[in-house]
Amino acid sequence: MAPSSSPAGAQRALEDARERAEALRAELRYHDHRYYVQQEPEIGDSQYDALMRELRDLEAEFPDLITPDSPTQRVAGEPVAGFGVVEHREPMLSLGNAFDDAELRAWHQRLVRLTERDDFAFVCEPKIDGLAISLVYRDGRLSLGATRGDGLRGEDVTANLRTIRSVPLRVEGDGLPAFEVRGEVYMSKGEFKRLNEERAERGEQLYMNPRNTAAGSVRQLDPRITAGRRLDIFVYQLGWVEGSPPSATHWGAMRWLQQSGFPTNPLAARFESLDEVAAFCAGWVERRDDLDYEIDGVVVKVDDFPAQRQLGVVGREPRWAIAYKFPAEQAVTRLRKIDVSVGRTGVLTPFAMLEPVVVGGVTVSVATLHNEAHIHELDVRAGDDVIVQRAGEVIPQVVGPVLSRRKGRRLAKFKMPAACPVCRTPVQRDPAQAATYCPNRACPAQLPRQVEHFTSRGAMDIEGFGEQRSHLFVSAGLIESLSDVYRLPERRAALLALEGIGEKTLEALFANIEASRQRPLHRLLIALGIRHVGTETARDVARHFGSMAALRVASRDELEAIDGIGPVVAESVFDYLHDEEYAALLDRLAEAGVRMDEDVSARGGPLEGVTIVVTGSLDRWSRNEVESLIKGLGGRVGASVTKTTDSVVAGAGGGSKRDRAASLGVEVIDEAEFVQRLRARGWNGT
Repeated sequence: MAPSSSPAGAQRALEDARERAEALRAELRYHDHRYYVQQEPEIGDSQYDALMRELRDLEAEFPDLITPDSPTQRVAGEPVAGFGVVEHREPMLSLGNAFDDAELRAWHQRLVRLTERDDFAFVCEPKIDGLAISLVYRDGRLSLGATRGDGLRGEDVTANLRTIRSVPLRVEGDGLPAFEVRGEVYMSKGEFKRLNEERAERGEQLYMNPRNTAAGSVRQLDPRITAGRRLDIFVYQLGWVEGSPPSATHWGAMRWLQQSGFPTNPLAARFESLDEVAAFCAGWVERRDDLDYEIDGVVVKVDDFPAQRQLGVVGREPRWAIAYKFPAEQAVTRLRKIDVSVGRTGVLTPFAMLEPVVVGGVTVSVATLHNEAHIHELDVRAGDDVIVQRAGEVIPQVVGPVLSRRKGRRLAKFKMPAACPVCRTPVQRDPAQAATYCPNRACPAQLPRQVEHFTSRGAMDIEGFGEQRSHLFVSAGLIESLSDVYRLPERRAALLALEGIGEKTLEALFANIEASRQRPLHRLLIALGIRHVGTETARDVARHFGSMAALRVASRDELEAIDGIGPVVAESVFDYLHDEEYAALLDRLAEAGVRMDEDVSARGGPLEGVTIVVTGSLDRWSRNEVESLIKGLGGRVGASVTKTTDSVVAGAGGGSKRDRAASLGVEVIDEAEFVQRLRARGWNGT
């Protein structure tokens, strides 16, 4: 909105900008209140950031429009009636944002320009998505705990913060008479899941996300409610100090806090160059879902306190720090329709048809709703405005409705159809899974998905199929059963007649089909898509029996005797193997030369009979690599820590599994100890 060159035009541009700025401020204040005070947001982070950026741009172009109460000049939020008001001795500032590498480097260039130096060291750590708080210690004891509030005034929540076990009630403090510590209270993903499971059992509406739940837990008038939520905290900054500061750098202050008993993030790191900072930020974009808590970016700070003081503050933001924000993962849009798909096993799965919205940098128009029970737990209805979430590359999901926008509107509750939407066969219910499914094995919707699964990487790993070609080959009549995958080389002419299929494509496809014949038995069991049989169960079954021939004559009791397999899984495997149609399929696959046995050389290996859980970020191997090593040496990889777990191999992070191990008395070892024990058992690998 560049000003016109004429005086009249310039005045009109200014008035237009003033009107738009006021509208933006009103909208931002409304959403601030919904988010910080009521914990009921109506828009996602990306939409809020877009509004704030538009207002910043207007105020940069027309500086006369800046007002002291503009959302760009103060931290959002306000104390809630019922708590005492705390005046912060030093303002609790917010952070400016960088949304990509270019904006991060532009921030660095501003630092260089303002200080005329470029030898900064930086401290980086994951940006916890929680509630910012201030802790004041006097004579080594916690005397006050407050929320950030509006940055100048917060709420006195001392009693609630005392209930958080990771908040020290007393510290040595190296003789400092008083000091302030700032941190972020958060709720782990595991605790969030536990709370929602309890609420679902009581028929209560589910919480939206860990951040809002943590904030609401801290701001309860009854501290006993806070105590029951199992919150945690990471300290991220030493605030004001009475006496001599313990260090001249942020990194040194954080080490002092850690030594004094405060929980600091072990993933924090110090770097000497911006290239290292950029690599650290990019790395956490990819690995954020490995953590047991939510992060929405990386905080980057200039390490040197004198440089921080020189750079100072602009508006509500320190110039010496910035938040490198990840692509937004939540947004609000309209749920146009709840539709139903039919999966490879015949299970009917509802999904959301949405008004297109950008979430995490991707335009989303379809999102999962899991199952009918989940829809009713969320109370999501067609026509609702809903919050959509996307984590990494995971399929987008509907988090819940924006109930405030439903008022006065009559929206019908969802009901699963009585007949299959594809073949019109009456559907049936599976009480064990609370699932609705189409019992018609000839249903046209099922076979293409079965072929896609059969040929997928985790199953028979036949590159060249995928969703589109699986549907193409089925619709062309070239595949009428899974065994027909191995007859495709006999149908070269018909394949060449299909659009997009040439000689080179077929040569590669046929080579991949041939290679798949030698996949071990457990891969075949995965590929068959037997209900309740996942990767670990398939491995256990294949390793136990060694061959399909032995498996096909096994009794239900023999199947159930395998460690980790219960009666439901045993029944499912037994019924599949003794079904006439599926038995004929196995015979045809054997005739096609598909391998029907398992390499059991791992039996008698150094880890035979040992169950190990792997958690956190390891240094020497990736988690997948160490799990494959355990299985290759005859051990079993546990998905969760139980009484039968022998040990937990833990790297950085992995908090919930560490806690679970401690509560059950299961030992926790690091990667170095794990390697040492393997060598003691005769392993001589690298």
